Amino acid sequence: MQTLTLSSNHFLDNFVLGAEFAAHAGISGNAYRYWKNGVAAKFEGSRTVFLRKDTIPAKHTKALTRCTCLDGLVLSQAFCAFTGLASSHLTQSNGSKLYEKLHVNTLMGIKFVNLKRFYDDLGLAYHYNIYIEKCHFFAPSPLEKKIKLTDTLCVGYY
Repeated sequence: MQTLTLSSNHFLDNFVLGAEFAAHAGISGNAYRYWKNGVAAKFEGSRTVFLRKDTIPAKHTKALTRCTCLDGLVLSQAFCAFTGLASSHLTQSNGSKLYEKLHVNTLMGIKFVNLKRFYDDLGLAYHYNIYIEKCHFFAPSPLEKKIKLTDTLCVGYY
C-alpha cells in the first residue's frame, strides 16, 4: 500500500473519497491499508483519505461506480492553504460575496471547492499559482497581475 501527499492545488481527478467508497462497498474505512497494490492520498495536514480509482480491487467495481465524481475538486482546507483565503469565506451563512463565485460542494460532511472550474471562470491556465486578498494590497497593474472578484477582493496570479 502506497500513500501519497497531494499538493494543495492537486485536482482529485481519478480519486474517490475513501469514506464514501467504504460505505458503498460495505467494508471498514481502513480496509484499503491491506490492499497489495492500493494507492491512497491525503492533502497535507488533512486526515481525509482518497483512493486512486485504478488501484481499487476488481471485486469492488460496483461500489466504485456509485461513488461521486471528484474531478476538478480539492478539499476546502487545501483551497484555503493554496490561495491564502480565510475559511470563513467558504461558509454560505457568513454572507461573503466570494462564496457566490466559488463552487463549494459538501460530500459526507466534507467540504470541497471546484478549483478547476474556478480557473476556467477566470480564464487562467491550470499551472498558475493564485492568491486571494484585498485589492488595495496589490501593486499597480503592470507590476502585479490581478483579477477583481468582488468589490474588495482580487485574485493575483503568477
